[in-house]
Amino acid sequence: MLSANLIYTGIVVPISVLVPIGTGLIHRKYAGKALKVIWYYLLLDGSANILASLLADFKIRNLPVLHIFTIFEFLMLGYFYLLILLDKTIRLVIKYLMIIFPLFCIVNFLFFQSIYNFNTNTRPVEALIIIACSLAYLAETNDLEIKWSINPVNWINIGILLYFSGALFIFAFSNLAIGHESKKDFLINTLMWNIHATLVLIMYLLFAVGFSKCRKP
Repeated sequence: MLSANLIYTGIVVPISVLVPIGTGLIHRKYAGKALKVIWYYLLLDGSANILASLLADFKIRNLPVLHIFTIFEFLMLGYFYLLILLDKTIRLVIKYLMIIFPLFCIVNFLFFQSIYNFNTNTRPVEALIIIACSLAYLAETNDLEIKWSINPVNWINIGILLYFSGALFIFAFSNLAIGHESKKDFLINTLMWNIHATLVLIMYLLFAVGFSKCRKP
């Protein structure tokens, strides 16, 4: 019988991706290009979770999925920020990073971290870049007089910012508790991934709110 912890992190949270996917599908007609990128990102996220779960069910190590997902996640979120940011210098930097970061990921799992280990080199770097992009968007839109809550992109951006900000240290230090057999390390690992699952759930819900704000122009 599955524990409440496994039900939450392994079933409830992954399935909850259907909430923003469904909301986005309903309002897709009025969603701009940037929001459609996020909708496809959610499809990618959900597909990666399904694949990882299937591999785990067959006792196959699924961390290679995360290494590959990290590359595509960065490319999709990078493209999202290319679409919503206006500053030419920042957009140029993002374009370069969309080339450099995937290469960094490939070099990392070929020469530094096994594809069967959590990618603690690349995930924190990705998080820092995405956080910087999110803050850049907040800075650009800070002086706008339009009501914050009616802009769908604001909800998407805040969801991304909260998730990556909260998960940054989990990405950086997760391997410290993985693989150790002490009860303390087990509890720390469980707590970290429960926090991570909650951050994912919050992001999904904020995405759903963002999609629900799409209206006919």
